[in-house]
Amino acid sequence: MQKYIKTIRRSAAIGLWGSMGIIILTAFYHLVSPYRFYPSEYTARWMLVVGTVLAVSEMGSSLRFIHKRIPVLRQLDSLETKFRGYAQHIRLLYIFRLVVVFLICCLIVLSARIELLMLAMVATLMLILTYPNIYRIKVDLGLTDEEMKSLFGDRYIPDTMDDNDAA
Repeated sequence: MQKYIKTIRRSAAIGLWGSMGIIILTAFYHLVSPYRFYPSEYTARWMLVVGTVLAVSEMGSSLRFIHKRIPVLRQLDSLETKFRGYAQHIRLLYIFRLVVVFLICCLIVLSARIELLMLAMVATLMLILTYPNIYRIKVDLGLTDEEMKSLFGDRYIPDTMDDNDAA
């Protein structure tokens, strides 16, 4: 079980920090470097359109992937199959987004247009918002407090509020 948790953490960290690093390097290159590519205006415009379509379609397909895959994972029987599926889900999601951010940053460098940097940042913001911490894992997989205590030990703090206190 712990190997799946490590896979989840490693995949999410590589995807998030890799995307942030690529964006920072691209912005630094665009602002500091004297070397630029200057395509024709027509080509630069089409690169802008392709980058925009790529970013928007990636965000839409990622959200659809999340909304279709999480309920299926929640309904699996054993805890190990849930974590195996969730580790694969996170790995695919974060590596796919890393590749898309890399492609968008390549388009920024090749077109000499910084407008696409905004879309790369939004894609990375989605990575930050869906980062799998232990409480998100609990909600996504529908785990009980006992299962979370056995997996994460003292790091997990259960919700002690009753249904009477919520009203």
